[in-house]
Amino acid sequence: MPSFTDLTHEEVLQKIHAEIDMPQDILDTIIDRYQSIGRWLDRDGSSISQYDPKVAAQGSVRLGTANRPIGENDEYDVDLICRLSLGKSEITQQQLKAEIGEEIKAYAAAQSMNNEPEDKRRCWTMEYADKRNFHVDILPCIPDAENYRKRLFDGGFKTLAERTNITEEAIAITDQKDPNYRSLSEDWPSSNPLGYAEWFKEKMAERLIAAKRALFESEAIYDSIEDIPDHKVKTTLQKSVQLLKRHRDYVFSDDGEHKPISILITTLAAQAYSNESTLVDALAAVLEKLDTFIEDRDGIVWVPNPVNPAENFADKWEEEPMKAKEFRRWLNLARRDFGEYINAMPPDRVPTALRDRLGENLVEKVIGSVAKAMVPAVVSSVTERASARTDGMVDRIRERGTGTQPWRDIEG
Repeated sequence: MPSFTDLTHEEVLQKIHAEIDMPQDILDTIIDRYQSIGRWLDRDGSSISQYDPKVAAQGSVRLGTANRPIGENDEYDVDLICRLSLGKSEITQQQLKAEIGEEIKAYAAAQSMNNEPEDKRRCWTMEYADKRNFHVDILPCIPDAENYRKRLFDGGFKTLAERTNITEEAIAITDQKDPNYRSLSEDWPSSNPLGYAEWFKEKMAERLIAAKRALFESEAIYDSIEDIPDHKVKTTLQKSVQLLKRHRDYVFSDDGEHKPISILITTLAAQAYSNESTLVDALAAVLEKLDTFIEDRDGIVWVPNPVNPAENFADKWEEEPMKAKEFRRWLNLARRDFGEYINAMPPDRVPTALRDRLGENLVEKVIGSVAKAMVPAVVSSVTERASARTDGMVDRIRERGTGTQPWRDIEG
């Protein structure tokens, strides 16, 4: 009688993800460092402590989609906000940037950091030269929820404006290229990275709760599921985004100018996600539907910011059509590479193209590790059902790869 192994595509992709994921000890160090910055800014003697400074992570670290750098000497890029409780009538962007900057410089000196913080267009950058090898970009900002909600109302997005969990964290930020940078003005650049993170969390809420429940039941270190921090678990959405970002990074390893930006991939993937329980199903579903959320607004390609639909994450595509063309090329490569593996190859045989675009040495390491654990067994019926669903999804992915969408008509 023929025997089967317990090796599945799911297992291989999960292990590949584990290899590209930011290690927990690195994440713990990053959290410790930015909490340390926050304590410094709020300490007795701080020149800005009276403004209730708050430091928080934003971007991929907050979303849980940060990858391990490809190169051994590459840095982790950590994005933070530093918010002071001030109004626009009390301070200019330039003054806010300078006041926070003085305390950031003092912190760097107190920590005996090798390099003085660098004043960039919107943020202050600090380099950590220890074995953790990362830098932080600290974005000065002030609260802007009221103005943010008004802009949403005025733009016709009333329902979104009324969602306080999305709008309450909106901020006004500093930008040296803004015409009002040096003057008192009610007109500041606006952003809402924490609101976006809340939206992203909502898109994977079912899987997030399930992951926390599984951790709670397996490790008796938390008093309740609610006590588990979000960053202690990963959903299939987060893992799918990380795999797609890693694939993109290799495809564009020699072309940073046209590399699709992470916020585009993250937003479209979250829109396409339906809380699939397996990584195989989630990745297949995301690849199948990802581009259906790209809009055509009067001939302009549009990927709306989900917490501010008047903002277009694909705004550069209009003036640089090559960016749109390269996004299409990457998406078709991702569909082909992952589709060929999931649908046509045995789990222990990763196609050459996918190996190259995830990291050949990494894939070899994973295949080697799972091969050692292979034992005769019957594949579970759960895995068979998941694979059957995925087969159909990947067939549709392949069809979509040669299909036509309005945004695909843009010539590069």
